[in-house]
This record gives sequence, structure tokens and C-alpha cells, in this order.
Amino acid sequence: MVSRRIQLTGGSTYIVSLPSKWIKKNNLGKGDEVFIDEQGNSITIYTKTSKKDEKIKKLIINGIPKDEDIQRYLISGYIAGYDSMVISSPFYINEKVRNSIKNFAKLVIGIEIFEEDSNRIVLQNVVKSDSMPLNRAIKRMSLNVESMIGDVIKGITDDDENLLNNVIARDDEIDRFQWYIYRESRISMDDDNIFYLLLSRIMERIADHAVNLCSIWINRKRNIEIPKAKIVENLKEAFNIFQEAISMFYSNEYKSINSIISKKQEIYNSRKDLLFLSSTQDIMTVSLSAEEISRIGLYATDIAELSLDSVFSSRDEISI
Repeated sequence: MVSRRIQLTGGSTYIVSLPSKWIKKNNLGKGDEVFIDEQGNSITIYTKTSKKDEKIKKLIINGIPKDEDIQRYLISGYIAGYDSMVISSPFYINEKVRNSIKNFAKLVIGIEIFEEDSNRIVLQNVVKSDSMPLNRAIKRMSLNVESMIGDVIKGITDDDENLLNNVIARDDEIDRFQWYIYRESRISMDDDNIFYLLLSRIMERIADHAVNLCSIWINRKRNIEIPKAKIVENLKEAFNIFQEAISMFYSNEYKSINSIISKKQEIYNSRKDLLFLSSTQDIMTVSLSAEEISRIGLYATDIAELSLDSVFSSRDEISI
């Protein structure tokens, strides 16, 4: 290992000198071009003639596996990271398996079918880290979750079953972002990525509870009175906590974090109030809704706690 000091020239350009031994070994000179590949905190410099190793994973299919088994292996491979995945079989890949692979390519970010024949399918990663960095992916994910909760509130308020079904369908988009964040966190190995990874997991769970709420209200009994206004009020409170917590995470500030975390007791009290109402109303709908709403609120306070962890990680000193 060699060390080099960073130099500043022209007021805005940073320069690091390359080892002369490496320059001579690769027959380079003044004016020659080199390429830089950025991965988190690391960069790789390589010449035009040197070929960057392509990461290839292989999946061999014997027999006719279940659709869920194929999806599970493909997602695991995607998270592990690859430039190409070669899916092959000693036999003809039937339409059921073929369609499962094609559906997977639609479900994840940046994977396309590059080659296909009777017993071989090649998936190619076409999205690189610099085209969608993790901070952009996590913000897009949080906006989608925010939109979902907002539409659940509107769907319940307006008794709009189509909107509630639309929220359920959008859960696939949340999964796409989570898998992408898993993948990029593992590849880039940046210290901050652990916080993005944990945040994506929390938001995926919040989205799941939003979807559960939609299912509860779509399948509820229509001839029994339900305290809709109270349920919507509680959901709005949980939504506000989520918005405050996610804003705190992006701002990297910590002064108000404890005020968000301390709302856990308010969430428990709100759930208790709804459960009390369930004794005289539609017990199933009210009690299930109370549980899902409280989960959204509690996960939001987890985001606030994660924000505090992130602040301590990035600073040597804070004052309270």
C-alpha cells in the first residue's frame, strides 16, 4: 500500500499523484487516459486496456421448481450483487419458469433480460450506483411510503375501494427500492449505508401495515357501524409522526428527536382508546385497525431513534 497527499490546484481541482512504478508497468505517459470506478468510500483506477472483472453469478435449474423458490433465489442473488446472472438448465426452460424469471426482472430495479434461448437466460444489471445513489433511492422510497399512507387516509375517509386497492398494488414498488438498497449497501460498504439499510427495512414494514389497513377496510362488514372519524384521526397522528421522523433523518439534526421518540406513550394510549370503542362497534375492523395504526406510529418513532444513531455516527461531539 502507498499513501499520497491530496493537492489542490486552481482553487477547485483536487489531485492525487499515481505511483511511478504502476505508470511504467502499464506503459502510461503524459496525456494517457485512465478510468475511475467509484464504490462508496473506495475508488478503483484502471487503464483502457485493462478489463474490469465482471461479476457473474450462475443459477442452474433442475426439474420444475416452485415459482416462490425461483423468486427467492433470484432476489438473494440480486442482493448479493452481480453484473450478470446466467440461469441455465440441462433441459428446456418451460414457460412457467421463464415467466417467473421475467416477472422477477420487472420487480427489481436495473435488471433486464440480456440473452434468452431454449435452456439459458442471462440477466444483466444496467443500473450503476452513480446513476441512483443510495440517498436518492431512500428518498424516493420514503416519498412512496408517504404517498401510500396519505392515500390510505383518503381511501378510508371517502370509502374509496379503488384507491385502497391501488395502495396495495404499489407495495411492489416499495419492495423494489428495498432490494436495491440492500444490494447497494452490500456492494459499496460505506459506513452511512447501515442507516439507509435499517431505514429501508423500517419503511418497508410501515408500507406493509398500510397495505394491511387497506385489506381490513376493503373486507369489512358494510352493515355495522364503525367509528371511522376516530380511526382516521389516529392514522393522521401516526402519519404526522412518520413525516416528522423522516424529516429529522434527512436534516441530520437532533434537537427535537426526543420529542418524537417520547410519543410512544401517546400511540399506546390512542390504541387503547380505539380498542375500548371496539367493544360497542365492529370489533374486528376497529381492533385490527388500531393495531396496524399503532405499528405505523411505533415504527415512525424507530426512525427517530435511528436518526439519533446517525447523528452520533457523523459527529464527534453534540450538546443536549
